[in-house]
Amino acid sequence: MRGRARGVLPVFTAIVAAGTSGPVFAAEVSDAQALAIVQKHCGPCHARNPIHPAFDKPPKDFVLETIADLKKNAARVLEQAVEDRTMPLGNETDMTEEDRETLGRWSNALK
Repeated sequence: MRGRARGVLPVFTAIVAAGTSGPVFAAEVSDAQALAIVQKHCGPCHARNPIHPAFDKPPKDFVLETIADLKKNAARVLEQAVEDRTMPLGNETDMTEEDRETLGRWSNALK
């Protein structure tokens, strides 16, 4: 019985590990997904022509409208929106933890 129990644990562990690794690979984030999050939460202020009433130009001339803009500034977005959570300012656009986590996965995949 003891030998049988030892054989079951590695099989069970392998099944559980296989089950948890599947979603990790399926959770790859496309450029389009990352850009959609940024456009929703950062775009009101960080567009070439911001729609936020407090800005007539993007703060610090920091623009996030295209995937090229986002890739160029990925480290800054990762730091401020994902790691430090200082952006969006006051979380005015209600960025969710899921949005931050998704953006973080996208940014980390670029490294």
